[in-house]
Amino acid sequence: MPIRVSAAAAAVLLLAAGPLEAQIADRDAALAPAGETLREGQTLIGTQLSEPGFSDELRRELELDLAIARAALELAPHREDSYIWLGRRLGYLGRFEDAVDVFTQGLELFPDSYKLLRFRGRHLARSRQFEAAISDYTRALELMEGVQDSFEPDGIANAYNLPLGTFRSNLHYYRAQTSFAAGDFETLVAGMQAARDEPLLMDPTGDMGVAIAYWLFIGHSLLGDEAAARDALSGVHADLPLIENANYLRGALFFKGEISREEMEPFPGAIEQFAVAMADRLAGNDRAAEERMEAIVRAGASGFWPAETEILRIRAGRQAQH
Repeated sequence: MPIRVSAAAAAVLLLAAGPLEAQIADRDAALAPAGETLREGQTLIGTQLSEPGFSDELRRELELDLAIARAALELAPHREDSYIWLGRRLGYLGRFEDAVDVFTQGLELFPDSYKLLRFRGRHLARSRQFEAAISDYTRALELMEGVQDSFEPDGIANAYNLPLGTFRSNLHYYRAQTSFAAGDFETLVAGMQAARDEPLLMDPTGDMGVAIAYWLFIGHSLLGDEAAARDALSGVHADLPLIENANYLRGALFFKGEISREEMEPFPGAIEQFAVAMADRLAGNDRAAEERMEAIVRAGASGFWPAETEILRIRAGRQAQH
């Protein structure tokens, strides 16, 4: 089965996976403390954010979806979904903090909504408010105890119009991923494993499975468990029938040694390039890792917060040595 992705979904993915810049300039960008909200359009390493590079057609489509979501909220302000979809539509346009405000308004009416907490957590993380995001994910998982899980509807359909994750698996996954930003690699590993073990996750080697394997490898490696890191990739193969996570598959295959560094270079996406940077980081080549990560951050309209937080750790380690 070929790996395909809709044009709209591909464009949104490019928010965090733009082309790798050839040159790295302005190495002395000011730092912003990890965990704080974005400062006047800056990433955590002080580089400027920019408008997403949507085509005119796609922007019109996304703006129309946003207008419909606004109208739905005006007509049905008593419905949980009205706040969910308005917030999500704002997020697709890169307006993360506006989305957080909408989810917060919804939570004032529906304080026990694990769905609103799930989406607010995601957009808090995108706004670099990591501890607040983790708190939302944790509370949502508590609220889901004893609740039947269900598949999470996609705002932008993939090529087969099939949802890939469930609410509980996504909560585990995103809390784990955000724990990477917080430097909590134990929770990164435990959460990714919990996401993989969710019974409704149809194929643990499918689209979510390869993303989980990618992060499990990073987490186990950072904890110094090389055997567990290798084992995390055991189900990853080049011919997996994926729908949209080709970038994570390439990253996992690179970690597995089945794609060379030279073969990875032409792939400009943040996920692939972050895999190469983390390989340098794990090998002790922090300078190369930092340069590549900074290029990733500069290339994406919305930056790339996993790289931003790892850059801060590299720089903090360097300062501690002097």
